[in-house]
Amino acid sequence: MNTAQLSWDITEMAKPNAFAHPSLRDYLDPANGPCGSLLAPAFQLEFADYDELTARGDVDGAPIVLPVNTERQADSLRSIRATHAMGLIVAVTNDLTGHSTYFAIRSGANFVVNIAISIERQAELLRAQLLDHVRSARDNRRPPRDVMTARRAPDLPRSRNLVPARDVRRSAPPTLDDFDTRLLRMLRTSMTVAEIARQNYLSERSMYRRIRNLYDTMGVHSRAELVRSASRDDAPAPRTMYRSLPAS
Repeated sequence: MNTAQLSWDITEMAKPNAFAHPSLRDYLDPANGPCGSLLAPAFQLEFADYDELTARGDVDGAPIVLPVNTERQADSLRSIRATHAMGLIVAVTNDLTGHSTYFAIRSGANFVVNIAISIERQAELLRAQLLDHVRSARDNRRPPRDVMTARRAPDLPRSRNLVPARDVRRSAPPTLDDFDTRLLRMLRTSMTVAEIARQNYLSERSMYRRIRNLYDTMGVHSRAELVRSASRDDAPAPRTMYRSLPAS
């Protein structure tokens, strides 16, 4: 899934708001800012200072973009994280040493945009993260469903020499976007989760969430099971529905 498709999907799903600190106005300017492609056009961007972000109730659950180039800014991010525990917080740094990135992740940022690195690659990764966040927020807003009425299974033949056997035919393989396809390849190597997170400019917490979502999509419960599934993808599936038993 390309960046344009991700933007369209986010817009169609929710048309959500996003908030950013006023000091990032020049960076996030859609016309000529170095980070202008990160949120536009899928999000309606509003600028708010730390006090507003702490006090306003409509910020809950929305993406928040904050600068982190000093420890003081990292402390401010930590305060915002304490107020909006479930929000998606994106830190923007200009970091050649790695210190600001470390401060941001330690303070609770889900994602770090380092403008010292190619913005195109980071924009692609961030849009995938934003889409994942919007989908999660949408699912959380759904009302709990009552106990579903089970569909009545078709009647089985009444012959005494036939008993039902499990249908072991497999469904079609799941469709993965570009990010999950790359993540799947990385998980099938010896890379640690920390190494995968650093390569994708994500915190380990966010990467573990993405990995859990990938497990759910693939229908597995562990990394080892995910690796083993690679050899099963091309294996033919038996199609037996019933097995015969000797008549008594």
